[in-house]
Formats: sequence, structure tokens, C-alpha cells
Amino acid sequence: MQGTGTAKTILIADPFEKSRRSLGHFLREKGMEVVEAADGSKALAEALLKRPDLILLDLSVGVLGADRLIQILRSNPNTKAIPIFYLSDKEKSVSGFRSGADEFIRRPFHDEEILLRIQRTLFRDSLPEVFSGDSEISGSLAQVFLPDLWQMLSLNRKSGIIQVEGEGTSGSIYIDQGEIVSAVMRNLSGEKALFRMIPLRQGKFRFLPGKVGVRRTIHAPSQHVVLEGMRNFDELGKMGDRMPAPNDAVRIAKDPRSVAGAGGVVREVLLLAEFCSRVEDIVNNCSFPDLSVYETLWKLKNRGILSIGSFEALPRKSEFLPAEDLARLRSRMEERNPIADTSTGRIALFLPDASLLEAIVLALGQFREFEVDNAFFALRRKEGFPIGKFGRIRVGEGSSLLLYAFPFLRSCSPVWYAMVPRPVGVLAFLKDEVSSSLEGLLAVSDYTRGTDVRDVLAVMGKTFTNFGLGENTLRLFQNRVEKLGGALKVQEMEQLSPGEIREALGRVVRQYLEGEKPGTIPSEGKR
Repeated sequence: MQGTGTAKTILIADPFEKSRRSLGHFLREKGMEVVEAADGSKALAEALLKRPDLILLDLSVGVLGADRLIQILRSNPNTKAIPIFYLSDKEKSVSGFRSGADEFIRRPFHDEEILLRIQRTLFRDSLPEVFSGDSEISGSLAQVFLPDLWQMLSLNRKSGIIQVEGEGTSGSIYIDQGEIVSAVMRNLSGEKALFRMIPLRQGKFRFLPGKVGVRRTIHAPSQHVVLEGMRNFDELGKMGDRMPAPNDAVRIAKDPRSVAGAGGVVREVLLLAEFCSRVEDIVNNCSFPDLSVYETLWKLKNRGILSIGSFEALPRKSEFLPAEDLARLRSRMEERNPIADTSTGRIALFLPDASLLEAIVLALGQFREFEVDNAFFALRRKEGFPIGKFGRIRVGEGSSLLLYAFPFLRSCSPVWYAMVPRPVGVLAFLKDEVSSSLEGLLAVSDYTRGTDVRDVLAVMGKTFTNFGLGENTLRLFQNRVEKLGGALKVQEMEQLSPGEIREALGRVVRQYLEGEKPGTIPSEGKR
């Protein structure tokens, strides 16, 4: 932080380690000294010892509750003047709250919001260049429509954050020199979040002026985005009976392959239909604007691909493993990580192209324990191969098998070792284009050295006519894998099915449960 003199000390009292460390790291990068405390007792000790300039206090702290902690701090002459920012996921009445000195911040929030508030409280006189003499603006959404508020801020080229509080919802809109650069609303971001806030007529807003440094998630001109958000709202109102109710059940009625190639919102809705049983869940988890999602649901229903409505019983998903095997798997993972609070295992899947990942996600969607990573959808909309964690399989409370997707490229091998340094298994899918790249295959076989079990499923085309190195490459790869203690199974590409994918993953886990290196599996379909 420039021009602020001595670095300020911030005490973060938050029982949630992930959020505490994330916010602490952010503030340290901004030049502040940060002290962390996981409960009220430790927060009190640190406050008396370090005398921080400001305290960020989550109201759910334990051991010594927030009310008692505040009472003690207010009664001590060395700490009574410290400003306190109260953090909570619900609106609460806070005993001892001092208007003008303290602040209440509702979760979820963006780190930049915290920074702007800290700057306003601690550097009010020393940062005139940040606020440029601006004052905070607040009001009712019933009196000031958000598009009108943005218009005023745009005309004056203002920068800052518009905080929005509506009935059952809250969010933030980030403005840089009058341009809308990002929007966040619970787990939503970008245009989807902005479109939900634009039509709000009930609730309140607050504009916090200051510089914003958030990652840009809205790239279109602001005038266009605002008008598009208003259009989306109007069109949703016109859908009438065509719009399914949020609580309507959803299930796939027939094979979606006839439309899956359409890509975009259609593909994403079909993927979500494998995991979400209600309309509301699909709309909230889809990265596309609500209007596009509702229109897609209606079209897929009319084509008979989706059933939407009230069902007496939704089809039950199958179990990944019997309950006793899941318990054994969790126990084995805990043995690998005796110090960690949660136990995880990692499986690396090597794929010849990104399209196969979609088939794998759909296949694993039949397991009730499988959860897709929401970030996967954003990656699928970009060019290139989506690398990294695409989902997980729950193994009891707090334990998971994390699933990672990687391409057959030696240049990417440092990422394999960094993301999945000690996998419980490796599953590789091959086809003719990949099998001609001996360098990539040897890199994968080298990677299997560090695994507890290896099950390599080679998915091949029906003929070897366009293999390049072809059969010799396959033989070299198979010999290398088996020499390192692994096993290779060859399956013709057209015979690959969701059941085959599920069985391949299940076999990796079963071998890990047995704790033995796999023996040679006779190849199928091998020439």
C-alpha cells in the first residue's frame, strides 16, 4: 500500500481456516501485518498483546463468544478504541456496535470490499488520492434503480463497489472509471450475477468509492450489458407458463446424444441434469444467464429429452462402492494422511482429447457420490484442454477421491506431479492419434512410478491403419507399464460405454483397497 506510512496490523478472528488464511494472505500482499486467531480466546490474547489497528471478527467464533470478547475489549483502555468489523452470513444485531467506527459485513464478500472498508477507516486522512474526496452513497432500490445509479456513476467516471442487499439475496458490482468490470452474487459471478441484480426493486444499496483491483469478469461495454440484463428480465417475464417452476423435478428422459453436439448452454444443461434433480439447482449452477438456461430447459422438454415436472419417484443413482468398501477406502486414505483433518485420495485420468472428458463426467454422474467441480464448466467453454480437478467422489463425511484430467503431453508433466504428486491410481484412455506419440506415452508410464496401483485402460480404434507407429507403439507402451508394475487393458473405441468407464475407475479403487500391485491383465482386442 503506497503512501500510508507504517504498516497497519489487522487481527482476523475467524473459525474457518480456509477463509481466514485466504483473507490474511490478501491483506499481507497489500502491505498490512496480519495476526490470525481461530477462536475468541486466542483473539483476546492477540488483541491484548499486539494491540491491532483493526479487528475482523466473525460472530461465530467459539471458546470465548463474540459478545463476551467485545465486552472485555471495550472495558480495557488499551483496546476499547479498536474498530471492529463484524463478519456473518446473516443479518444480526450486534451488542456494542458503534456507528461510525464499527462495520457489519455480510458473507459472502469479496476481499476488495474488506480492503476498501479498511482503507476508509484507517487511512481516511492519508489516502485522498484513493477516494478523491468522494463520500459513500446509500439508498433504497425502490427509489433509485440500479441502472440509473450506474448511469450517474458512469457520467462522473467513478470507481468503487456497489453493494446490493435484497430480500434473501446480496451481491456486489465493481466499477472502474465508470465501467462495470465484475459482479459477484453468492456463488455466481460475471454477467449472470449482474443480470440478477439489475431488476431488483426492493432492498438497499451502498456505493463504496475507491480503486478496485478485481479480476475482470465482464468484458462487454457496460451500456450493452445493462441493456441486455434488462432485456433478459423482460423476456423471463414473458415466458409465462413455458417457464418451469424452481422446485420442478428434472430428469433425462432419453439419450441426449442427438443434441449434445450442439455445445454451449445445451451441453452444460445436459451435464447438470445428471447431477441436479431440480430446475433451481440447474439454473443456479449453470454459467450461462438465467434466460438462456430456462429457454434451453423448455426446448429440451419439448423434444422429449428432459422430463420436467412433479414425479412420484426420481430414479435412484447407483452406489460407487458398497458401504463397507467405502469405509475401507476412507480408512486407507486416513492412514496415508494421519495428520490432516480430512482425508483425500487423487486419481489421474489421461485423455486423448477434451471431448472424452464429457463422456466420463456423464458416466460418473450415475454415482450418487460423484460431484462435478463447478469450475469444470467454465473451463469447457474455453479453447484448449481443461487441465486439473474436474470432480470428486465423496467417501463419507469430509473425505473424497479427487479426479484430475490431463493430456498426453510431456510438456505438461510438471503439472501432473504438482497437482497429483502421489495418486492412488492412474487411468489412461488411448486412441490412434495419441498412440502415435511415443514421447507422451513414455512420460505417462514414468509418472506411474509414484502410484500405489496402476490400471491403464487403452481405448483404441477398430483398426490400426492410421496409427503412425501404431501396433509397435502400443507394444512399447504396454511393456513399459508392465515393467514398472502396472497393467494394461485394451478396449476398442466404439465399445467404450458409460459402464466400461465406471468399471475402469472402480477397478483402480478396488486394487488400491487390496493394497497389491496389479498383475498383468490379458489385453482385449489386441492385434
